[in-house]
Amino acid sequence: MDNLFVIIYVYTVKEICMDNYNEVWKAVLSLIKDQVTPVCYETWFLNPLKVKKIDNRLNMVYMDVNTTMDPEFFADIINSRYLTLLQDAFKEVLGTDYRIIVKSGLDVDNLVDNGDNSEKKPAKKTRKKSKETLLAEKFLNPKYTFDNFVVGPSNSFAQAAAKAVAESPGIASNPLFIYGGSGLGKTHLIQAIGIRILENNPDTNLLYTSSENFLNEFVTAINENKMPEFKAKYRKVDVLIVDDIQFLEGKEGVQQEFFYTFNSLFQNNKQIVISSDKEPNSLNGLDERLVTRFQWNLIADIQPADYETRVAIMLKYIIYKGIVPDDDWREVINIIAEKIKDNIRELEGAINRIIFWSNTFNEKPSKALAKKVLKDILSNTETMITPEKIKKIVCKYYNIKVADIESAKRTNNIAFPRQVAMYLIREMTDTSFPKIGDLFGGRDHTTVKYACSKIEDEIKQDSNFASIIDHLKKEIRD
Repeated sequence: MDNLFVIIYVYTVKEICMDNYNEVWKAVLSLIKDQVTPVCYETWFLNPLKVKKIDNRLNMVYMDVNTTMDPEFFADIINSRYLTLLQDAFKEVLGTDYRIIVKSGLDVDNLVDNGDNSEKKPAKKTRKKSKETLLAEKFLNPKYTFDNFVVGPSNSFAQAAAKAVAESPGIASNPLFIYGGSGLGKTHLIQAIGIRILENNPDTNLLYTSSENFLNEFVTAINENKMPEFKAKYRKVDVLIVDDIQFLEGKEGVQQEFFYTFNSLFQNNKQIVISSDKEPNSLNGLDERLVTRFQWNLIADIQPADYETRVAIMLKYIIYKGIVPDDDWREVINIIAEKIKDNIRELEGAINRIIFWSNTFNEKPSKALAKKVLKDILSNTETMITPEKIKKIVCKYYNIKVADIESAKRTNNIAFPRQVAMYLIREMTDTSFPKIGDLFGGRDHTTVKYACSKIEDEIKQDSNFASIIDHLKKEIRD
């Protein structure tokens, strides 16, 4: 009976309540309530979220986060975990796809006017779009600017290349291909390019998308016989920024379409920016023609940040949050930087957990609080992990001698454990590629990079091998 009520209610809203934001939101909540736990529903949807405006002309829903407990953190959680759920629910209620913009402190007065209200407010019809609205329409996060990007030895080249492209799109480096592991700042950097270009020229026809979204739109265009519209959307832009191109691996049909899109834009001197978790030569499931084109101009990689850069990233992050970094905060940041080495998002996540706990329970940030709140992360902080320890544990597991993996031997029973050891040293310590090469008989850093890439691929493809790596990591930490 409850489900029947929801269905009747939803269709009633579709027919008569398109302009009544509260009624639309009630209908959306009715759908979401059955798809999440009660705690999740009350924490992330019922209490903090409010519909501020529904723009039926642009098919956009603007939502504000209304909470006293770090609203930006709440907005980040909604955008990263529940945005698809919101989009599906609004589509069910409103009858078509709407873009959902979730942001704390949303200024409704500066949003683009709803077409239905144009007669009531003719003066706003020609108002220049605010920066916030422009970035929202382009799916660009306003915090992902060059000013907020912390530069260190691991990312300085990529940052310099990105800035050059942002100042001279289509001229400086085209295409620009940025690659690196998950959570190292690729998305931040390529969105910073888009934001800077729009700051310099708001009229630029710029399109930021993920390769997954490109695929979904491609499939929809085929199913709905809208390929001309799809091609026009992507081939008439001035700047195309594509995130996570590796998602297209193994998908031949959409690769062909992207190949033609790439050629069309390149031939017309339009800027192309691409990010990936692998360098072009490691994209094994991608058309060779695309891989070749990705290598036409500039390739820049982002490596895990060193300790000093990790500290600087967290200091800048808490300042962005409006927090003064006193000695207690610096102590918290230092112990987090010592433990989290490979993922900037995890650094920010750890800081957010401290902020949330501190605000909720009125407890001052301290080393003791960090150990309590982040015990899953910091439980092994005192354990000393060294390259020598890793080599010994790997050799013990594979029943070989440390001298063997440090030697020039290339037999598979030696070479593969050597690659595993290289990968684990890179993953679990701050050791650079050249230094790792020195630890294994003076090998070139490109050999180490290849070994790490190979082991990463093996982990993704073989669950049994992934379990072995997890076992080795646990033994190394213990």
